Amino acid sequence: MILLGLFYNSLFTLKSQKNFVKISLIAALVILGVQFVMDWNQFLRFNLFEITLTSVLIVVFALIHFYNMLTETRKYYYFNIGVVFYLLTSTVLFLIGNLTHNLSKEFKFLSWELNAVLLVLYYSIILYEWKFSFAPKKKKDKLELS
Repeated sequence: MILLGLFYNSLFTLKSQKNFVKISLIAALVILGVQFVMDWNQFLRFNLFEITLTSVLIVVFALIHFYNMLTETRKYYYFNIGVVFYLLTSTVLFLIGNLTHNLSKEFKFLSWELNAVLLVLYYSIILYEWKFSFAPKKKKDKLELS
């Protein structure tokens, strides 16, 4: 959450958006810190509140970046699509993860297998963004017809 928040903070140009990211990150860290201090066992368990808070916060930053891309260039467009898609779907899968623990083994691990597939898709989108945004461009030689 911290690294992605700082990444989106570096992409934003408006001071109000940068302040929103900084305040949101600090507030989320304070809330999670208080939760962990009050109940240290939350750090060792499957903490749905933490997953939801951090994922929704990053999705909000990504949606702000989508809004900014309406009038600006499409910088990190595919990466942003991957972040929104993966975090929304994985958050839903994590939230229903606790509901499936009483079900059969095959059905119980279906959500985890689906999350693994979504993670591979997310990494593929990041690879696609990297390959076409940062890979050196090849110069095409013009053929002269005589």
